[in-house]
Amino acid sequence: MDKLAILCVDDEQAILKSLKKTLKRILSEEYLIETLDCAQEALYSMDELWQDGYEIPIIISDYIMPNMKGDELLRRVHAVYPKTLKIMLTGQASIEAMANTINYANLYRYIAKPLDLQDFNLTIKEALNSYFQARKLEQFYVDLEAKIAKRTRELHEKNQQLTQLNYELHDKNQQLIQLNQDKNEFLGIAAHDLKNPLSAIQGLASLIQNGLHELSEDKVIEMVGMISIGSQHMFNLIQNLLNVNIIESGKMNVSLEVVDIQPILQSLVKQYSDRAKTKEITLYTSELVKTTHFFPAVVDRETVQQVLDNLISNAVKYSPPGKPVHIKIIQTRNRVRCEIKDEGPGLSEQDKQKLFSKFTRLTPQPTGNEHSTGLGLFIVKKLVEAMKGSVWCESELGKGATFIVEFPMKIDP
Repeated sequence: MDKLAILCVDDEQAILKSLKKTLKRILSEEYLIETLDCAQEALYSMDELWQDGYEIPIIISDYIMPNMKGDELLRRVHAVYPKTLKIMLTGQASIEAMANTINYANLYRYIAKPLDLQDFNLTIKEALNSYFQARKLEQFYVDLEAKIAKRTRELHEKNQQLTQLNYELHDKNQQLIQLNQDKNEFLGIAAHDLKNPLSAIQGLASLIQNGLHELSEDKVIEMVGMISIGSQHMFNLIQNLLNVNIIESGKMNVSLEVVDIQPILQSLVKQYSDRAKTKEITLYTSELVKTTHFFPAVVDRETVQQVLDNLISNAVKYSPPGKPVHIKIIQTRNRVRCEIKDEGPGLSEQDKQKLFSKFTRLTPQPTGNEHSTGLGLFIVKKLVEAMKGSVWCESELGKGATFIVEFPMKIDP
């Protein structure tokens, strides 16, 4: 596409005229400036322009309009034209409306009325620069992927010729292909799971910065809380990715010693009890856990805490509100066993087969909109195996799930 258009949507004709005049002054003649006075007409116009071969780098929309408000318009535009940059003009939008637009329409910028022309001009120029830089970057990656694909095919053909002569070279090549796939999965997850919370944090921070004197203390606290939750999600994802990298690079070190697991388990139960109460979930422990009985296991203290923390967290995360979670610890002949049982939806045979795999997306979903990276159980399995333990799950669809982890009670000679 080599034809360019910018859409301006506002129910006030005077503002539309002003926007068109300003844009024509700062942009070249190659841009078609389309002005519309209602959201529905804007959607029709975008479809027609797209069919006519126009590329639409920017849409500028007012917030308060009859029939359809600006945040709903921009969400619909984003669903069909995600690359178009969205700018909202408003002096009346609520915090909730702005947050929804940031989260679901990938809002580029919001500009308060009346317009500061200098700021408006700078915003348009920066937006266009950002749009075309992104387009160049996208094309670069398309070309790069094509080159990688071509090179991969060439290497595969060469590898087939050498297979009979050198099996070791063939195996190494397969490892490289797997590493390349893992790298792409890492990048895909990081880009997808970091983009939304980062965008929300940037938007909320901008709202606080620009409207601090107009916001109530309660509203600022609420927005800061949203920023805190988003940043915690990002931190958890990065921590999981780092853990996977350490595990797969062979750099994970565990220091095995005899550790009493019971105090660790009791501490985690206490830690998660308050969190579980928000979902009306009760953590039940067997009488054995409540005693002073000694449960020695050969583990790394910090690593075993990370494992049990993950399993209890998952039980709370995936349990429906009002359902209990049962936790117990027992001794077998030469091993210490911890069991965490929930009364959630259970797992299908298909889900159980991929349960401890990397980047797993299971059918059951967190019941309280909690965040999940699909890496937790993969990390748990690797950590348990590094401590010479074992972990598995017993579950039937519709009957909950029990995660069991066992550790040896003595150090092997």
